[in-house]
Parts: sequence; C-alpha cells; structure tokens
Amino acid sequence: MKRIIFGAGALAAMAFSAAVFADAGERVTVREVPVHYSDLNANSSQGAQQLYSRLKSAARAACGNEPGRRMEERIAYDNCRMDALSKAVSEVNSRTLTALHRSRIAPLELARFDNAYTAR
Repeated sequence: MKRIIFGAGALAAMAFSAAVFADAGERVTVREVPVHYSDLNANSSQGAQQLYSRLKSAARAACGNEPGRRMEERIAYDNCRMDALSKAVSEVNSRTLTALHRSRIAPLELARFDNAYTAR
C-alpha cells in the first residue's frame, strides 16, 4: 500500500518524518495526515493530478487553519503548506507529479523546490 504521512508545524514542515525544527523555546504542534495513493498511477497525467489534489488538501490539513490577518502568520502558514507539499511531491518520486508541481508554483518556490529536490 502506498501511503504518505504529512508532518507539519508552525514554523516548518517535514513531510513523512513528522520532524519539525524550531528555534529553542518555540512551541511547535505536529500534525500527521496520511495520504493513500495505491489506487492511482502517479506517472499518468490523470493520476498525478488526482494525487496532487490529495497532497494539497493534506498539506492544508497538516498546517492547520487559515491564519488571521497578521503578515507573519500568513507567511508561516504559506511556507508550511508549500514545504509540506514540495517534500511530499519529492518523496513520491514521480516525474509526472514533479512536472505538475513545478508548473504550479511561483518562481521563488520553484528555486526552493529545485534545491531540495536535487539534494535528495
């Protein structure tokens, strides 16, 4: 059975290991969100799109509720979601899913993703 576990926290997200790093003294809540995809072929266009939708939903769930209006809360939330999603896409190791993800993220996020992806 293929399964992904999202682990996310207030400052950073590391999918699958549920390990979250924070500065000393920071309180970090870790949530795990399993994503099953044994019913999908992540290498097909349709399967990759369905899996990507599941991964995005899981990243939102793992990172918690939408933040308020404070900019630093919004930035932390967006970073959590993007880090969790990028890590999950990388772990699935599907060229089709990776290409889909790369086509949907902003240029700055793309640079972060490329650096993380090539470091694997």
